[in-house]
Amino acid sequence: MKELITLSFILLSLTGCVTKKIPVNPAAKNISKISEHSVNFLRCELLKTHTIQGAHPNNIEPELKNVTYKSGGNHFSIIEVLDTKKKRPSSVVAAIYQCGKSSDEAKVSSEMTQLLPGAHMVKAISFAEIENSTCKLIGSHFVKETSPEAVMTNLANETYMMSGNRYQITKIISIQDGDPTSVYADIYRCKHKSAHF
Repeated sequence: MKELITLSFILLSLTGCVTKKIPVNPAAKNISKISEHSVNFLRCELLKTHTIQGAHPNNIEPELKNVTYKSGGNHFSIIEVLDTKKKRPSSVVAAIYQCGKSSDEAKVSSEMTQLLPGAHMVKAISFAEIENSTCKLIGSHFVKETSPEAVMTNLANETYMMSGNRYQITKIISIQDGDPTSVYADIYRCKHKSAHF
């Protein structure tokens, strides 16, 4: 029995933490948390709110930095903690703010969608891939009206932030010159099987 407990302890200590860490976009590293007092003092503009549910506590701040950058903001504030893990927030509601820039500059920077580090691995799902892999639907996403170039970047970023690796456009809402500008998409996490021929 002692050997079983010792072996279990060794295996547990060797496996360590397997939570996928969200990388922070290099341009988002300067984005910081702000207090409600500072928001009023600096006359910051509220751009949007963002909800994170069931995340690892270590991934809350990196995701908020990426979302703030993607939204054209430069500060965020956690306004409500919905759930905790080991006394650290795992589900939160955050406010995204723009401080120090005019609202026109913020809108221009928010329209320039950039691919997050790691999101380059995200692709549209194919029928052949469905047959050769195990895919799990993990959510859906709506892309508001944007430029045709930004639709796929937006889908890749959102899929990556939800820990997915594939997406499928289920409905095209609007198009411009034959390219989609607003879509609904399902987000998948696929595990590939090796083919036996």
